[in-house]
Amino acid sequence: MDPETLYTKQNCIGGGSFGKVYKGVDKRTGQSVAIKIIDVESAEDEVEDIIQEISILSELQSPYVTKYYGSFLKGSDLWIIMEFCSGGSCSDLMRPGLIPEDYICIIIRELLMGLDYLHSDKKLHRDIKGWLDISHPYITDTPCSRQRPAGPEWPSQTS
Repeated sequence: MDPETLYTKQNCIGGGSFGKVYKGVDKRTGQSVAIKIIDVESAEDEVEDIIQEISILSELQSPYVTKYYGSFLKGSDLWIIMEFCSGGSCSDLMRPGLIPEDYICIIIRELLMGLDYLHSDKKLHRDIKGWLDISHPYITDTPCSRQRPAGPEWPSQTS
């Protein structure tokens, strides 16, 4: 299925080693989404990482981690559709000046709750990027997430 029948791609809001991220709109609901577009031909060496990212994203269900809506292949472009975080990044918040300590406490608490969710599901995240929505920050950018291999239990929170 052509993703452009379901989603309107708007302006580029970021990019990284895996591709570019665009703000988009779900044509069926009018809801804003994030659309990560990866050229799989030029990302040939990272295809396994991309497949792992999609696999991990599809399993995550937490208010502290961005939601994954689906993936589509259009030519050599892989479209990964995710929840759009309207508040921008933590560095966006710092542009006007320092963030008050009470806000920092809220951001850290919410990010730690996201990490707790991932770790309780035996997932590691090695590259945290906090993106903010009006209500709370999210853990995003899971390409660096990894499923923890089976083995000894992780230390408990009380140890």
